[in-house]
Amino acid sequence: MSKSNYKIRFAYKTLVNYNPFLFKVLLRYLQPKPKEKILDLGCARGFYVKEIERYTDDVIGIDISREAIEKAVTQKVKYGDVTELDFKADTFDKIYSLHTVEHIENLEKFFRQANRVLKPGGIFILVYPFEPIRGMQAIGTATINYKNPLMIRKIHLHKLTPKKIEKLIKNTSFHHIKSKLIFALGIQYLTILKKVK
Repeated sequence: MSKSNYKIRFAYKTLVNYNPFLFKVLLRYLQPKPKEKILDLGCARGFYVKEIERYTDDVIGIDISREAIEKAVTQKVKYGDVTELDFKADTFDKIYSLHTVEHIENLEKFFRQANRVLKPGGIFILVYPFEPIRGMQAIGTATINYKNPLMIRKIHLHKLTPKKIEKLIKNTSFHHIKSKLIFALGIQYLTILKKVK
């Protein structure tokens, strides 16, 4: 993902900041426990990380936007590229990523890195936009950042579906557990993956 695309995603995430409806859904499937190590991939300023801290002290968020890290709402966020994670293999019990995957150029690297740092038996929760037309949920962001709503494809690099996610994880240890549409201030996909070995 280009640095400019990260900046666009950061502008979008700071506009949205925190969606309590989405957090409720995340919590239902993540079920964080006190001793678990949890990773947020593409955390922006760390609003969801801060909420997860109420359930475990061992949560960390990664984002490539230095501006996001400087304006973080918690100390549990750090600068990092989600396609080149600086963690040892089998470090985390659970990983989640909310509205980040559609902005990443190299999806294979993203899934390989998540697979590498997740412990066997761990789960990876992804939330990404339901878009019949790629970028349609980025119209507001395109208008804000480019002053042109037709620039949506510079923001959402991929139109993702659960079937596409299943293809992307073929060369990993991930097993597709379930996918569903969720309604949390808009229609989104939620996909749960499990590392089986």
